[in-house]
Amino acid sequence: MEYTKDFKEREELLDLLIESGLAVPNRTAALEFLTRVGYFRSGAYRYVFRQFLATEQIDESLRQYRSDEYVSGATSQHVMALEAFDSKLARVCLEGLLDFEVRVRASIAHTLARRDVAAHAQRTFLDADVCDRPAKGDLTKFEAWTHTYESAIENASEDEDFITHHLAKYPDQAVPIWAVTEILSFGNLPFLFDLMKLEDRREVALSFGFQHPRPFSAVLRMMVDLRNVCAHGSRLFNRAFKRSLAVKEHETTGGLLSHAVGNDFSITPKPNQRLYVYSAVLAYMLATHISGSRWNLTFKTQVRKLDASFVGPDGEPLISPEKSMGFPANWEHLELWR
Repeated sequence: MEYTKDFKEREELLDLLIESGLAVPNRTAALEFLTRVGYFRSGAYRYVFRQFLATEQIDESLRQYRSDEYVSGATSQHVMALEAFDSKLARVCLEGLLDFEVRVRASIAHTLARRDVAAHAQRTFLDADVCDRPAKGDLTKFEAWTHTYESAIENASEDEDFITHHLAKYPDQAVPIWAVTEILSFGNLPFLFDLMKLEDRREVALSFGFQHPRPFSAVLRMMVDLRNVCAHGSRLFNRAFKRSLAVKEHETTGGLLSHAVGNDFSITPKPNQRLYVYSAVLAYMLATHISGSRWNLTFKTQVRKLDASFVGPDGEPLISPEKSMGFPANWEHLELWR
């Protein structure tokens, strides 16, 4: 199929939206919005205000479920408000994720340092079986990890004085683990975690409320995914993340996450890939950690700002946390968010 869409100026694009039934009460504001976020990105927020196709018109292979026409009463103001809500929600999530990231770095560094100040650089202090497993190419996981942290040290040596100081004063000694964890990217922390001895992984996992290190390792990667989406300005609203976060009985301590066990806690399709379960686990880990947290209340306050008053043709709210982001019914009253 040939791609036939041509470039159009913002004025033309706005006219097309009006022709499709989207009311634009303030043309200047709408044009400023398209200039700031772009027509394509705005489509992610306009999408939920478009009419559903008739059953016989749906094309599953192309994932076409909605027409180009908008639901009666939908306006550019609705779209702009939804984008503003989502943007603030991402900043709130980043706040919690940054807090979590700092705590994970500290926990991994402290646990490994108890064995040796350079435990990250010696197989003796890591899980030998995991270290010897194959990684990409012809490398073992330990060899791949060595390349990762050595590259991080090399890059940081130009910008971080504490690394430059160590390399100059102790040229024959490995950079200590508490310094290495400060320069690793968040995305590389799960690889180091997986190389740790089982008892060390369990200690770190327990500090965040997980009984076993394996599900905590998976959660670490999912938090990286969430952080990347938020940091890159991508959409949280109505998003299905690539990894499914399944909460299981007996994997966490207490009952704060018991409501999210299984995959029927929400009416949203693919609830285990939606924002709610990701944010619920984040809130749980922060609250369970010895430092505690009130991020759950900040998150709750922002989610409650979603305007769910727009009613669709079926008489139900067109958008809502429960319908669009995997939130369970009456989620605000759960102990996790109180």
